[in-house]
Amino acid sequence: MDRYQLHHICKELGMEISLNEKFIREEKGYYENYCIIEYDGMNWYYSEMNFEKRPLPEKEGIKMFIDEREAIKYFFIKILRKLYFKKIHTPYKNIHTIEDIKEYFRSLGIKNDCYSFSVIKSQEVYGEIVDDKIMVSYIDEKKQKRFTTLPLEIERGIFVMYRLTYSLHLLKVIEREYIQSRVLTEKFTDDDIVLFIK
Repeated sequence: MDRYQLHHICKELGMEISLNEKFIREEKGYYENYCIIEYDGMNWYYSEMNFEKRPLPEKEGIKMFIDEREAIKYFFIKILRKLYFKKIHTPYKNIHTIEDIKEYFRSLGIKNDCYSFSVIKSQEVYGEIVDDKIMVSYIDEKKQKRFTTLPLEIERGIFVMYRLTYSLHLLKVIEREYIQSRVLTEKFTDDDIVLFIK
């Protein structure tokens, strides 16, 4: 992802950023936490400024990048995740079974290419029922489990399945929309997806 793509998508989604040659920063209120990437002449550094640490704000979650495009994509995914956090974590009601969650996904417009309880497909959230518990995994492009939860009680497992699937759906909607409009030129990788949904 480059600066033009970042600026275009952020503007359309209502995420305010400021940028110059030395940094790209999420615009927030004076005492609000924000994400930033900074260039030191050789490398890019991502960090989150935490204003809850007193007396001075501290940089947290520092990650170094050699490539500007990779730093920009990482920054974008982090601020997109913050934008959708409340939407993803909104409580739902009356969902206690696998059939309930499937129906809820249909009502949200989530297609079954984002999730499954029976067939392992690439880039999906997979719910596996084992001994009256659910283990939830992200399946990567090579149809391998990228991560898997511990066995969870059914209701907890259904919530995790919902949260991960809805997150994947939202990221795929952004990907599809901006690839079709030719703003994005490449799909999100498995690493990008895991960063966003986990």
